Amino acid sequence: MCSKKIAEFGLAGLDKSFFKNDPVSKYCTELSIKQDPLLKKVSDDTIRNLPFGLMIGAPEVYQLGQNLLRLIRAKKALDIGTFTGASAVAWSLALPSDGQVISMDVSHDAFKQIGEQAIKAREDVAKKITFKLEPALQTLDGLLANGEAGTWDFAFIDADKENYLNYYEKCVELLRPGGVMMVDNVSFCGLAFIFFEYPLIKAIHIVLKKLLYNF
Repeated sequence: MCSKKIAEFGLAGLDKSFFKNDPVSKYCTELSIKQDPLLKKVSDDTIRNLPFGLMIGAPEVYQLGQNLLRLIRAKKALDIGTFTGASAVAWSLALPSDGQVISMDVSHDAFKQIGEQAIKAREDVAKKITFKLEPALQTLDGLLANGEAGTWDFAFIDADKENYLNYYEKCVELLRPGGVMMVDNVSFCGLAFIFFEYPLIKAIHIVLKKLLYNF
C-alpha cells in the first residue's frame, strides 16, 4: 500500500523544471540554463522514448554541477549512475580537454538505447568519459586500491538509494580537499517529508544526517 501511495504522490509531486508549468520555474530556467545540443538531445530522447525517462536529472541539476566543476577547476569527475549517459555528458562538457569522467552502472540497456551513439559522435565529449558496466562500489574500491584516494575533484551520486551511504563514504575517501560531492534525489520529489519509514527514504535520511554531523 505504501509503495502505491509513493508512486501516486511521486507523479503528482515530481519537482523538475521540464515537468512543471509553473511560470516562475519556467522564467528562471529559461534565463539561467544553457544546454549544449548533445546534452539536450540525450535528455529529450530519454524523456520521449523511455517509460521511466523522467528519472533523468533535471537541466538545473546538470547546470549546477557544471558551474561547480568550473568553479573548482575540476579535471576528474565520478558519475555514479549512468542511466542514458546525460550526467556523464554534462560533466565532460564542463571539464578541460584533458579531463576525465568515470561513469558507473550495473546496466547499460538505457545507455545503449539512448545515449551511446550520440555521445560517440561527439569525440570531444566521448574521449573524456569511461563507462564502467559493473557495480559502482566495485569501481570505487578499485580506484582506492589503485592509490587514487584524495585525487578526484567531483562526485555525483544518482543511483540505487539503498547504497547511497556506501557511495558517500567511498567518495569522501576519493575526493581531494576542496572537492565537491552532489547527491541527487535527497527530497525524493517531496516524499522524504512524508514516508519516513520507507527503506529508500530512510537510506537518504542516513546520508543527510551523516553530512550534517560530519561537516
